[in-house]
Amino acid sequence: MSTSSEPLPFVPSSSIALAPSGMLRTAELLLRNPSAVLAQVQAGGAELRELPLRLALCALAGFGAFGFLLGFTRSPLAGLAAAPKLMLVGLGSLAVCLPALHVYGRLLGARLTALQAVCEALVALGTTGLTLLGLCPVWLVFANIVNHPPTGYFHVMLGSLVFLGLAALRGIAVLVGALRLQGRTVLHLLAWTALYGMVGMQMAWVVRPFVGTPGSPTAAFRPLESSAFDAATTLLRSNLDSLDGRPPSSSNDETETFQSEESL
Repeated sequence: MSTSSEPLPFVPSSSIALAPSGMLRTAELLLRNPSAVLAQVQAGGAELRELPLRLALCALAGFGAFGFLLGFTRSPLAGLAAAPKLMLVGLGSLAVCLPALHVYGRLLGARLTALQAVCEALVALGTTGLTLLGLCPVWLVFANIVNHPPTGYFHVMLGSLVFLGLAALRGIAVLVGALRLQGRTVLHLLAWTALYGMVGMQMAWVVRPFVGTPGSPTAAFRPLESSAFDAATTLLRSNLDSLDGRPPSSSNDETETFQSEESL
């Protein structure tokens, strides 16, 4: 008894190995060759319409993971609440500042469509998100070392600002470097970065707490008091006091003020 069957079409193994989804391909390019992503943005084309979603997902993955670990220093529940908050801060600040980026670029001679300007901003934010994702193991070690009473909370808060700042600087550095290689102006981007940083800090202040002051009841949000910049100054002073062996903040009144005006 004989059977016959049609031969299956031959599919090279290399094509299977080199055919990841668009999302994974974009993430890999952001890590290894962000200039290629920006070249794709500059060239335009049909695929440009799908790029903002991919870049936004890269950013959300990193901000969400880091936000969860930030809140997790207090409790798993705080981590689940902090993750969407940090995602909102990253993408929400970008949405608020995007019109300014497009206007600045136009004033300085950048010839980009609105979609291309969005993609370039998301390249920086996506790189920031992937950097935060890579820093997550480092954050776990750092938080485990410093998160001990009575001063651990202040070290965790200052450390979170440093980690977020480093990731943001890498995102901007990658974008600036790629634009310079293309011979394009970056002045509008530097001005916009300062604006984005201020908006991001204030938005983080609005949706706080991310961890919650030790001893205070758990709250989804806190009432607005002062500003993010005042709280950052108090946070820095509290860390300097603890390094000198003094109680955090120079007086009990300031300590109570910081607990009510929690920055993160």
